[in-house]
Amino acid sequence: MDPLTITAAMSVANSAFNAIKQGFAAAKDIESMASDVSRWMGAVSDIDNAEKQAKNPPLFGKLFKANSIEEAALAAYAAKKKLEEQRYELKMFLNMTYGPSAYDDLLKMEGQIRKQRQETVYKQQQLRRQIGEALTWLIVVAIIGGFAVLVAGIWVKKAKADGYKYKPRGYTEQQKIWQNKKKRKNIPHVVWSKE
Repeated sequence: MDPLTITAAMSVANSAFNAIKQGFAAAKDIESMASDVSRWMGAVSDIDNAEKQAKNPPLFGKLFKANSIEEAALAAYAAKKKLEEQRYELKMFLNMTYGPSAYDDLLKMEGQIRKQRQETVYKQQQLRRQIGEALTWLIVVAIIGGFAVLVAGIWVKKAKADGYKYKPRGYTEQQKIWQNKKKRKNIPHVVWSKE
């Protein structure tokens, strides 16, 4: 997830939390605020998922978007800290209004929402990410393969050099003599005298 997605999720969490706070201030019951609580929990789940993705980015993300990954990790960390504060406030509101078991019920509901989102939204995001990575690898391999074919084609073309065909040359007279394919001519030896 990029930092903008985390910022958007945090914006949803903040607006939902503010609506929950206003509901508690107006003495509304939790059932009437269920949609706000659900939006807040969905945003919390999205930010948790963003943190997991920032900890385990794809290979191309590591190579080409290193700054973006660091920004996403920092944004996820900051958002998580803000959400911890909101969670504590929500716990205090629920404990004071409905008793200590209300927060436990809220945690169960949050777990269910998180599980549903993981089965639907996050699996689709993961699938899209894997398809994107596979397509990127395919393109990289195609480019490298195309370059190799181009270099090989140029090399073959240069090797042919406009119809030139290699014809081995015959051996020289001396090479034939060394290979015992030809006998040496008898050359008279000249003896030099000391006169």
